[in-house]
Amino acid sequence: MIKKQKIAVYTHGCRLNQYESDGILGKFLSSGRYEQVNWNEKPDIAVINTCTVTSDADSGNRNSIRKIIKKNPGAKVIVTGCHAQTNPEDIQKLEGVDLVVGNQKKSLLFENFEKQLFNGHVISDSLHEELAESEDSEERFNYGVVLPQGHVRAYFKIQDGCNRKCSYCKIPFARGKGVSLSFERLMESFQELRRRKVPEIVLTGVNLGWYRDRKANLRFNHVLSRMLDQAGEMRIRLSSIEPCDVDEELAELTLHPNFCNYLHVPLQSGSRSILRKMRRTYSPESFMKRIEKVRNVNPEIFLGTDAIVGFPSEQEDDFNQTRELCKELEFSKIHVFPYSPRENTDALQISDRVPSETIRMRSQILRELSDQNWKRYAEKFLKKRLSAVVQKENQFGNALTDNYLTLIFDLKKYSYLKAGEVIDFELVTPVQNQKIIARPVQ
Repeated sequence: MIKKQKIAVYTHGCRLNQYESDGILGKFLSSGRYEQVNWNEKPDIAVINTCTVTSDADSGNRNSIRKIIKKNPGAKVIVTGCHAQTNPEDIQKLEGVDLVVGNQKKSLLFENFEKQLFNGHVISDSLHEELAESEDSEERFNYGVVLPQGHVRAYFKIQDGCNRKCSYCKIPFARGKGVSLSFERLMESFQELRRRKVPEIVLTGVNLGWYRDRKANLRFNHVLSRMLDQAGEMRIRLSSIEPCDVDEELAELTLHPNFCNYLHVPLQSGSRSILRKMRRTYSPESFMKRIEKVRNVNPEIFLGTDAIVGFPSEQEDDFNQTRELCKELEFSKIHVFPYSPRENTDALQISDRVPSETIRMRSQILRELSDQNWKRYAEKFLKKRLSAVVQKENQFGNALTDNYLTLIFDLKKYSYLKAGEVIDFELVTPVQNQKIIARPVQ
């Protein structure tokens, strides 16, 4: 009997990367020649899936790579993801990296790794190449049916890439132009996830609302509606949706019993002038109208957003407009991103930089507002019963409601609860870090 090689996968960044890491790991494991281990268990193969959304992300990638190589000197180290796509030469310079795989070839990482391994080739060349421009290309979806690896909710990529050119964003260079998974392949994977009794899927994409199957003449809302009607007991969550794709039809779909009562709609700035410089395609007023449309249809929905703080030329009044809009719209979660200069982006040409201390202070103000908004939202559900997916089995159990409230409970006391189960909980009291103590209802 051939001894299985040990593999560990480390993921930086977004839900797209998590989906792709699950897909990569799933291919290795399903071959029967590999077993998954943690980083402290001396893996034979180490895969690092990188992010490049900010300069901090780039730094984090390099630190992780060096740390993993130092702790596992004998491992074959493969680096993939967005940083590997945009800056492959920088990664190849790191001593100990055996293979660099860009996003175009990421879905075939396993096949290419084994081909080189069994052909006796030295694993040292790069599989980076330019991303395909065709909107019909499905190479970036060739992971098969991707099951959750080490967690219970399944990430499901149905779209990739972006045709926009927001002035601050490097992601189009990392992910290429927008492409969509065909409706036929989408539904095949969807039905298999349902058959496997996955409790929740999280639809992911760089720009979900741009999903389209031209041959079937289907757009995102049409596909979402069909999935919801065929979901059985499985919940469907959207990772994020752009403001221009939030309309009356989507608002109505949020009321479907299988739709997780949650929307994340990135604002970035509440200032008209800053939005124009960012090259975003909406105004503060049009953004507000779309969010209010959802609230009018579904008053109890959990709404989250992104905000970039310290974009070049942002004045105090610009920031105040962002803060006031986030306050008025009562976003229960504000992901705050201090502006990060990214190479090859047009925002680099704007010379009026905001001091780092000002960015830090403004970021803290928005984070405090986020905490306040979350607490007000969470308090509406105290002493009420909500269903939640049990996610972790450690000293303190962890569960997630469909409206994105994280519950914690005493796992020793409720040891019968298992990861992946959907259980009713009574919400007791909010605690730090936006969590709520809860108890399962018999």
